[in-house]
Amino acid sequence: MSRGKALGCGAVALVAAPVSAVMAIVLLTTSVAEEEEAQKLERASCVVADEGNGSVPTVPNGWGPLVEDAAETAGLPSSVVAAQLALESGWREDARSPAGAQGVAQFMPATWASYGNGGDPFSARDAIPTYGRYMAALMNDVQTLAGGDADLLVRLTLAAYNAGPGAVREHQGIPPFQETQQYVNSILDTAQGSFSAECKAPIGARTWDGDLGDGEWTTPLPGGKFTSGYGQRNVAGLPDWAQNHVGVDIATPGAGHGDGGTVIAPTDLRITGINHKDGCVIAKENGDDPDFGFAFCHLNDYAVHKGDELTRGAVIGTEGNKADLGAVPTHLHLEIYAPDAPDLVFPYEGYNIDPEPILKEKGAWPQ
Repeated sequence: MSRGKALGCGAVALVAAPVSAVMAIVLLTTSVAEEEEAQKLERASCVVADEGNGSVPTVPNGWGPLVEDAAETAGLPSSVVAAQLALESGWREDARSPAGAQGVAQFMPATWASYGNGGDPFSARDAIPTYGRYMAALMNDVQTLAGGDADLLVRLTLAAYNAGPGAVREHQGIPPFQETQQYVNSILDTAQGSFSAECKAPIGARTWDGDLGDGEWTTPLPGGKFTSGYGQRNVAGLPDWAQNHVGVDIATPGAGHGDGGTVIAPTDLRITGINHKDGCVIAKENGDDPDFGFAFCHLNDYAVHKGDELTRGAVIGTEGNKADLGAVPTHLHLEIYAPDAPDLVFPYEGYNIDPEPILKEKGAWPQ
């Protein structure tokens, strides 16, 4: 049985399709919501400082050119290299880990002996180029697993650094280790938010490989805060399929279980359906940008009807807690679907994509 049919999402009218059943399960109780809040990663704010002393924004100590050269050697985006070094050492040349890793690039002595070319692991001038050579070797080791997908190759290379290339080969992809998955996602988030001019999603963080267009979008829940991200979760008591969160959650602080803020159109939209059971307004992009699909879920009421055409900023409805499987803490569950998705589309049909990098690049991520 397909996941869509298991959720009651067969070829029926959209009005009855439980698009956000996963979120209804995950957030059925306040305690689960609080657990998710405690587990979430800090996300980049996409506020880029000046260019610093190099070509990569905010790289300190005049090390920007070293980062650029290492990125070219490794075959990685420079923003990803900067984010990884920042995460590993906080840009400290004298950094040491309890496990014995050394320097700004956190090399273990045995690895340094193989790649360091006799240099000093505590010197950024030696360590950052060595990092480039090492990451190039890891990328070469996992390249066949990516199948020509540049985004996946970046993720696999980062996973190989954290878990080892053997683990990546064993699992034929990113290993199912929470630490490794969080490591990869954290680097890609930081790359986009802190080390990428104009908040461009780096290769490895993109969820759709086309041009996003020139239009600027608006945050769909003004005043809302990010509370839960896209992808795999680890919530006790949920079936395996329900651990896969197919959207992002944004919530108005203090809304509790009542009416929240006003949900608005992030860009020009045409409304393609209403799912009353889960409080979802379903829409398609209606402007010059790619024809992404949207689901705005758990709304307590709507200001739109099927067939309406909205301009950016038009009111869609009220943030709420309506869900097919019971009331949930008030929040907006937002899904985005790839441009080739039909007007009538459901989760787990292969069209869901992570909204976060798209919203960030389009200037619509909650601040």
